[in-house]
Amino acid sequence: MTSVLVTGANRGIGFGLTRHLLADPSVAIVIATARNVDTATDLKALSSPNLHIIQLDAASEDSIANAAKKVAEIVGENGLDFLINNAGVAYTMKLNEPIAMAKLNEQLQVNAIAPLIIANKFYPLLKKTAAMKGSAQIAIISSTGGSIETAPMVPKDLQLYTGYFMSKAAVNMLTRRISIEWKEDHIRATCFCPGWVQTDMGSQRAQLTVDDSTIPLIKLILSLTEDHNGKYYRYNGETIPW
Repeated sequence: MTSVLVTGANRGIGFGLTRHLLADPSVAIVIATARNVDTATDLKALSSPNLHIIQLDAASEDSIANAAKKVAEIVGENGLDFLINNAGVAYTMKLNEPIAMAKLNEQLQVNAIAPLIIANKFYPLLKKTAAMKGSAQIAIISSTGGSIETAPMVPKDLQLYTGYFMSKAAVNMLTRRISIEWKEDHIRATCFCPGWVQTDMGSQRAQLTVDDSTIPLIKLILSLTEDHNGKYYRYNGETIPW
């Protein structure tokens, strides 16, 4: 019985991941989080017996802790097989103009700090599964914008997202640290770029539909092995340099 938790599942990439997880016969429990469950109408419309919708606000440590308790009740003694940290936010900024500190801090909080707190709070459930099955997996949705090496190759119309790229570089380091520090617990961590996707964040100018990204991404996540631990991939399995 495989269980998967997806954060930020009420729209965009998170919603696409949730839909395709529910269609996968190997997945018995899909736990989808939303900051506001009452307004998560698309999630509710999925109405699958395998779907559990819970509240999780990535900006609130109390909300994260409460979500971990609810997930523990859902999965019981089986623990949690997969944690997909997907929730994110992005704003534009110009380095030579006044910086909106509140927006910069929000990006760092939601995109980098929250995945750390979430991983920490769900660690006992992941460890429980790893002890029983031999492994548990954290998949962190990052971006090629977080790659130091490929920074000069960012398209011109995306170069205004420096704060977002900073946050993704930070969450990439988190992925590496988890892959090292929790290796003995058999908890793996891998990060992924979903591509430039047609969502509220990516805009309709993006190259990929949600399905173009999330169908291969789910297949990749569900097939991860020890060889993928601490690595950085595009949605199609191509390796991204750090």
